[in-house]
Amino acid sequence: MKNFGTIFAALFIAVVLFLYMCTFQVRFTEEAVVKTWGKPAKDAIVEPGLKFKWPAPVQTAVVYDKRVRVLEDRTEETRTVDGKNVLLTTFTLWRISDPVKFNTNFPGGVDEGASKLRTTIIAQKAAVVGQRPFQQFISTDPKERKMREIENQIRDAVEASAADEYGIEIVDFGIKQLGLPETVTSAIFDSMKSNEENKASDYRSQGKAEATKIQAEAKASEQRILAAAQQRSEQIRADAERVVSEYYKEFRQHPELRIFLDKLRSLTEALQERTTLIIDTHTAPFDVMSEAGRKIEPKKDSEK
Repeated sequence: MKNFGTIFAALFIAVVLFLYMCTFQVRFTEEAVVKTWGKPAKDAIVEPGLKFKWPAPVQTAVVYDKRVRVLEDRTEETRTVDGKNVLLTTFTLWRISDPVKFNTNFPGGVDEGASKLRTTIIAQKAAVVGQRPFQQFISTDPKERKMREIENQIRDAVEASAADEYGIEIVDFGIKQLGLPETVTSAIFDSMKSNEENKASDYRSQGKAEATKIQAEAKASEQRILAAAQQRSEQIRADAERVVSEYYKEFRQHPELRIFLDKLRSLTEALQERTTLIIDTHTAPFDVMSEAGRKIEPKKDSEK
């Protein structure tokens, strides 16, 4: 009886050990590559569940997490095409898209693949930045800055290499930080200040020239308006003199009417404001306020 129990226990352990050596589990967040005598299969296992294989060393299973990983490269100086250095730090969201290709290139595991990806990012970053002038990174003019374009160019270069050669998918890529080395910061900002001062001087010169032009045009317009006004006033004066001459003809025929109107005009001018007067109605021009003064004596034939 004791031998039967020992045999049963041994068989149970053997079965468990056999199952352990011949099975492996793939979770829904994982992918697996089965290698036969060290050579990976053509297709990866992407469906979750319990999987079977021959025990090692005939077959081995390499399981990869297919979730997105984060990779941040080192902050280091990168030279632009015009010889200035910038500090550029990037971040990359990536995941294993082709486990078979990834395992073939990086049999050492995920860390080896991440290290290779970081090297590729640094190389592509240096290549892209080396083609760009400093003004596309830092400038007071928003139109000169091309950070989004530079970011996309680096991503495209890294993405092409990662997908074709490493079996890696770049989910997202961006520039995390942009800075300047302390050794060149002062010189660069002095240069930028000088450039802006030159621009300001040019703007002031243009403004003065434009102001002079506007003043000259205003002066010419003023002279044209004054000349037209002078011409119009002379015409009005001539018309008025012609009308007055007609009145004078009438006044010469009726001098008593002219005298009466002169008296009224003088009286109107004297009483424009609120005034209290003590006057003699027998004295011109106030005699028009009396009935006798308002009478107009026609001229006798001997006086005509």
